[in-house]
Amino acid sequence: MNKQFWNLWTSYALTYFGKINLSIIIPVLLVTYKDLSLYNVGLVSSGFMLVYAIGQFLHGQISERFNPYVYISVGMIFSGIVTFVLGFTAGFFLFLLILECIDGFFQSMPWSSIVRANVHLWKTKEEREKSATVMGCSYQFGTSITWLISAFAVGTWGWEYGFYVSGVIIIGRGVLLYFTKPKTEFKPQQNVKKQVKKTISFPIIFSGLGLMFLNMVRYGVLTWIPLYFFISGDPIIKVGLKIFLIPIAGIIGTLLYLKYPWKKDYTSIASLALMGVTWFLFPYTEGITVIILLLAGSFFLYGPHVFLVTTIPSRFIDDHVVACSTGFIDGMGYIGTVSIGLIVPYLVLETKGAWSNVFLFWAVLSFVAAGIVAITYFGHFRNNKYVQLKE
Repeated sequence: MNKQFWNLWTSYALTYFGKINLSIIIPVLLVTYKDLSLYNVGLVSSGFMLVYAIGQFLHGQISERFNPYVYISVGMIFSGIVTFVLGFTAGFFLFLLILECIDGFFQSMPWSSIVRANVHLWKTKEEREKSATVMGCSYQFGTSITWLISAFAVGTWGWEYGFYVSGVIIIGRGVLLYFTKPKTEFKPQQNVKKQVKKTISFPIIFSGLGLMFLNMVRYGVLTWIPLYFFISGDPIIKVGLKIFLIPIAGIIGTLLYLKYPWKKDYTSIASLALMGVTWFLFPYTEGITVIILLLAGSFFLYGPHVFLVTTIPSRFIDDHVVACSTGFIDGMGYIGTVSIGLIVPYLVLETKGAWSNVFLFWAVLSFVAAGIVAITYFGHFRNNKYVQLKE
């Protein structure tokens, strides 16, 4: 892995200070401001994800025509500014909703450009797929460090500092990336009409559907598990110490996923099915077993997630739609995330099973995602020359 790979890796990891910090701040906001409800914060989460999804579709197409390093830097700097301002305003529901939606737009700028910039660092299929998998560990590490630092900041100084600290970190890293970008030229290879036409294809659409269901589980965990533990009686700093291990388990699972000798398509199908089993068992356990299953679910989750959002887009380098396919697949994924922000409050507040129904719902979604990945492989990638190429 070269210097620019790690420049991209660390940059994207730190963008998560503007995306995941809210899950730590939410429990304290609910306790501090009694007029805020579970539905309110669910709407905020869904608003952020809806704008993020729309932004992925747009930025995937637009960023194909610009220097990806500049595009990433601009997104990070503006996201950091909005995040910092939230520290002054987030106690008011309307400001929280509006600014989180604005942040969602800027947060959606970096990822498609990250994947595009990364594939141009390597010459062979093997290098691209390996680097794509390792790149996926960046947001897992970012999630872990965000939870840990945000929990400390919020628990020590108050919820405002969950925004202040995050904003400063994102701005600083965005500025640093801009001044350390390479001199490589990135020129668009085709007109917008051809870009869009190549993007709307069976493997890209179905990969997006698979990510949509997977993201409903992933962001269900990232957004709501901290609140679940907080409601169960843990102070916010202890919640952070519990959950920061979730993405660490994901990193371990992803790195082992990279070493498996089978095709990544097969491994992803099996991993998603096993993740479904962990969530099926989750509501029937307690104590340390809860933590073990939570870590096991994360272990199985992130390999397939990396496969869908980095490996599959990298397969379209010869079609010159890496950023486009990344944006489309990730945009589809976040449509699922939008819905989970509203479904979880409904299941918790309006159904008899409450949190148990949430976990069983995540189990079903895992099995559905496994089925869609299987359909995509046997319907397209099994006969794809690039995928079958061995180098």
